[in-house]
Amino acid sequence: MSEVNQGHPHITYIFELGITGPEKCMDFMTNEAVPYTNDLDEPKTKRFEWYISPDKQKTTLIGFFDDGDGAKLRAENLLSSHLAELFTSLFETESVIVLGDVKDDLREITDGFGAKYREYSAGFFRLTV
Repeated sequence: MSEVNQGHPHITYIFELGITGPEKCMDFMTNEAVPYTNDLDEPKTKRFEWYISPDKQKTTLIGFFDDGDGAKLRAENLLSSHLAELFTSLFETESVIVLGDVKDDLREITDGFGAKYREYSAGFFRLTV
């Protein structure tokens, strides 16, 4: 748990994506992307979740990481995997927002996704398991 208004090293990715074909996209999310990512050695990846709109035309992908190194590893693993080409063929990237203190090495990668950045301003963080 963090103190009120104290920053932390966490990084969050928020991808807003258009869906090109609901069945193919759902199959990709549930049967390829999630199992593949879950099986990787990414101990700093704490959250990798897809959310879909009621009309199945939009999806939001959220990634939450302990720090920039974990976020960078997730991006590198995606880009070097067989999933990268599928991802770009199935989804239309509408926006990518990266939350947190993003260092230059991570920014070099996320700039390729057209990312916009938000630095920590205020709040607190609670995590219960």
